[in-house]
Amino acid sequence: MAYSDDNVSDPNDSGFGLIEIVISMFLLGLLAIAFLPLLVTSMKTTVVNSSIATATQLVNQQMDQARAVGATCALITAFGSTALTAGPPDERGVSYQPLRDVGPCPPSYPGTVTVKVSVSVVGATFAPVTATTLVFLKSA
Repeated sequence: MAYSDDNVSDPNDSGFGLIEIVISMFLLGLLAIAFLPLLVTSMKTTVVNSSIATATQLVNQQMDQARAVGATCALITAFGSTALTAGPPDERGVSYQPLRDVGPCPPSYPGTVTVKVSVSVVGATFAPVTATTLVFLKSA
């Protein structure tokens, strides 16, 4: 019966597998540390994008309310002069402050009035989300 060299272990070769594993774990750790700033940056960007998306939804709601308020100058002026407070915080603890600005009524009717709505994130450093539209008015 012949023995192959594969079954014979070299006494100087012991522990070589363990060293390879430690080196590969070290290299894997270096790669993980290299990707950590990318992960942190993407999480921050996700939070900002989520806040902007929520503010955009609130702007759209305010615009829908402006269009639905009525077709007279008195109703749209009352809509614009209503004091707005910051809403309750969302599930992430972020509050949003809406602001309405209604332009002057037209000199003759039918006509249009400019309505500008913006929503800012309380405590945020980025610009508020803003939209402007014209609302058709039938009478004063």
